[in-house]
Amino acid sequence: MAHKGMITEEIKELIREVAKETASAVCIENATGQIDFYKAMEMLLNNYTKLAALVGDEEAYLKIDLQSKSKSIVTFALGAGGYNGTKTDDEIIEDLRRQRAVQYQKTKARFDEVDRVIQLFKNRKEFHVIRMYYFGEDAQGNKCETPYTFEKIAEELESLGLLKDERTARRWRSRIVTDMAVCMFGSAAAIGAGRIRRTQRKENQNVTETITNYQ
Repeated sequence: MAHKGMITEEIKELIREVAKETASAVCIENATGQIDFYKAMEMLLNNYTKLAALVGDEEAYLKIDLQSKSKSIVTFALGAGGYNGTKTDDEIIEDLRRQRAVQYQKTKARFDEVDRVIQLFKNRKEFHVIRMYYFGEDAQGNKCETPYTFEKIAEELESLGLLKDERTARRWRSRIVTDMAVCMFGSAAAIGAGRIRRTQRKENQNVTETITNYQ
């Protein structure tokens, strides 16, 4: 786990792996190269269920279908500079399988790191929002066909007596994702979280003052 106030190269590679395997956009750095830890955590949450399914079926992950033995695949391997023409097609395919197996073990280990952080928060009331907004599940953890909006999340959680309005649902989301990011990425994420919360308090204060002055 990242305890030095940064996103480790291993986690960056996991995010890239998630983006590649799930065809997701990934942008966690701004123009100056600074990491947005909140967005990084959201990236992992958005693809958590897909990644869980990906590493949950090792056989499917490792599978190289029969077309892999085609001349085009072998030519690609040769063109990549990894072979000098001394290996047979079957030997090249076996090498590709071994490489895929190594990649699986790395991806699984990184997923397990993310999963451990997520499991730490499963008993918090705010986790209902995570489950519904990011995982596509209802409040009981059942898979849903249509994505949840915050309006729908608020309606369902209000019917269960858990919160009162959409604003609270959004506040819950921000709070728990921030806390997850701090747990996942360490001190730098904590500093960023403090800065965000100070900004939010100032904005709320400005809104309150505006309303008071208007009245």
